Amino acid sequence: MSDYRSSIICPASPSQAYRDIAEEMGQWWTPMSAPFRKTGDRAKTKFGGDSYWVFEARSLNEAKLIELDCVESHMVSDALDDPEEWLGTRLVFEFNEDKAGTEIRFTHLGLTPQFDCYEICKNGWDHYILTSLKKYLDGLGGMPNSY
Repeated sequence: MSDYRSSIICPASPSQAYRDIAEEMGQWWTPMSAPFRKTGDRAKTKFGGDSYWVFEARSLNEAKLIELDCVESHMVSDALDDPEEWLGTRLVFEFNEDKAGTEIRFTHLGLTPQFDCYEICKNGWDHYILTSLKKYLDGLGGMPNSY
């Protein structure tokens, strides 16, 4: 089965979109413990309660590519049996210049319909990428998680 994918087009330049994603995730996704500025940087994110994830920058190619590996996963939900379901998955942001600004293609490698959390996570990514990140990059302010 295929990985979760989505894409948006925004008026920001590829360089600005890259910076807003790598360094300002808390403005459109969820609070992060640190920005991603170089390969190997790690950041922890929480979604309230005991749930958290740690991501490590695998690849940072300014204005082209961000790859973040999930190196710790602790997703707590009554609907899930495995809190480490995201462990080993990868967040990929690809940036391409477009006549309207920048096309951003997002893939959560490893997040497939076989995951118990797939519907919850798909709905979350649909909100955070298609709505919150899009609004943030359009200059309208993001709609991040507030935990």
